Amino acid sequence: MAVIQAQLIQFDNNIRLTRFSENRELREKRDIILDKLRDRFAALRKSRGKEIPYFESINQGSYEMGTGIHPAKGDYDIDVGLKFNRATSKYPNPVDLKRLVADALDGHTELGTEIRRSCVTVSYKRDGEQAFHVDLAVYAYEDPDSDPKKLFIAKGKKDAEAKDRWWEESDPEGLTDWVATRFEVSEQQVQFLRVIRALKRWKSEKFKMDGQNAPSGIGLTVAAGQWFRPQVREDSFMGVTATDDLKAMQDFIAVMVNRFIPCGLSEKGAPRYRLHVLLPVAPRKDIFERMSDGQMTTFRDRLIQLQERLTHVVKETDPVEACKLMQKEFGEEFPVPDKGGTGRPGGRSIISSGVAAAS
Repeated sequence: MAVIQAQLIQFDNNIRLTRFSENRELREKRDIILDKLRDRFAALRKSRGKEIPYFESINQGSYEMGTGIHPAKGDYDIDVGLKFNRATSKYPNPVDLKRLVADALDGHTELGTEIRRSCVTVSYKRDGEQAFHVDLAVYAYEDPDSDPKKLFIAKGKKDAEAKDRWWEESDPEGLTDWVATRFEVSEQQVQFLRVIRALKRWKSEKFKMDGQNAPSGIGLTVAAGQWFRPQVREDSFMGVTATDDLKAMQDFIAVMVNRFIPCGLSEKGAPRYRLHVLLPVAPRKDIFERMSDGQMTTFRDRLIQLQERLTHVVKETDPVEACKLMQKEFGEEFPVPDKGGTGRPGGRSIISSGVAAAS
């Protein structure tokens, strides 16, 4: 077996996005939008005497969880939550509150705003092309004066009919905390996040031509939170930590594949499969419920292909050839070492705790 742990860590460095607290540009774009909203709402209250609710912002999504990766085509997706201090009963149509946000940001960027099913999206250009977008999730409380407070997210597109818009209980901060506390040992948590990021890049590579059919990143994250088992061994006497991302990834994929269950046959008689992954917080629903049986079966097929590829990687004794095999699944950002400087084949990788924590 070739040792490619160093290349796995370098790959993570190539694709990893830093958190809000570490990324100046992300913080600046987020704060500009939030300041714009607060100023616009304040002006409406003053000039028209309109009753505009106040909001508290929260960071959420992959950036806050530490699972964010550089997008393959450069369209960054930043998630921010707006918790309005209002009861959901004040907005029987939840889209009204989303429309309030969208209207306040009208004209803020050349590409404008869009009211989508689960958020309000503000899109930005850079050098004439769409560079990134900010997704604003709009929340309100069942009762803002209760303790504890139940938070609900506004669902529904701009002109959605009554049956297609609703308030849904949600706990974005609880989900972030759940991901952040899966493992008490820091090196295990670091490896957990590193493997999630690798699989998110795999997803973007393998669903390039049919991205709408791809499993969600949060689905992969929650699945890992439930079934991932770290491959980290600490030697306190020697002062080193042995990490094996390849083995950890193999084991997790094997669990996922085995968790798919048959759910019928296609028109041509081929078996169909589904994977059920429940959110660990409200609304505790199946994250993959919106994927069709055909999409889920394709997801399973591509996981099996990845599983087979990793088996070949493990059997390969030449690190150069092993990394070339990894590129076939994870893309050209996976590094291939130079011939002659690859080290000896075989054995498990020994990585100092300082290097392991770098991701």
